[in-house]
Amino acid sequence: MEKPTTKQALLVLSQQGFDEFMTLIDGLTAKERVREWKTQERDKNIRDVIYHLHAWHELMLIWLSILLEGGKPALPKDGYTWDDLDELNHEFWLEAQKHPFMDALELFEKSYDICKKEVEKLSEEQIFTPFFKTMNHPIIGLLDGCMADHYLWAIAHIKSHLL
Repeated sequence: MEKPTTKQALLVLSQQGFDEFMTLIDGLTAKERVREWKTQERDKNIRDVIYHLHAWHELMLIWLSILLEGGKPALPKDGYTWDDLDELNHEFWLEAQKHPFMDALELFEKSYDICKKEVEKLSEEQIFTPFFKTMNHPIIGLLDGCMADHYLWAIAHIKSHLL
């Protein structure tokens, strides 16, 4: 996948990924939407994948809020390091078990809209330079990883279980 080099490219790639993801979901039968996969992987169904995307949207919104207030967000989350992603993603999976498919989908759609609006408010400089004093690197990787790039992962992941 191409990596975005402008804010507009990030927004376009995110929208394209979101649209492709929603087209995939909309094209599934009711049975396919709730079918349990025979797998040893973390995600056991489409709801798990959808909620995973939503949970990472929520993290992104927390990071942005803290950064815009001049703070330093815990990355990826308080109590976790990047080496603990399996544990963090398992926490999200446990939370997903509380939500039926349609609730998870609604949460995902709403959090996507909020993320998109928050990115639209950012300047190119805020996205592509180490703008925030508490960050040593641009935030583009975090934004892309929670949006456009993540949607492509989800599409491929779901398709691998539909074959």
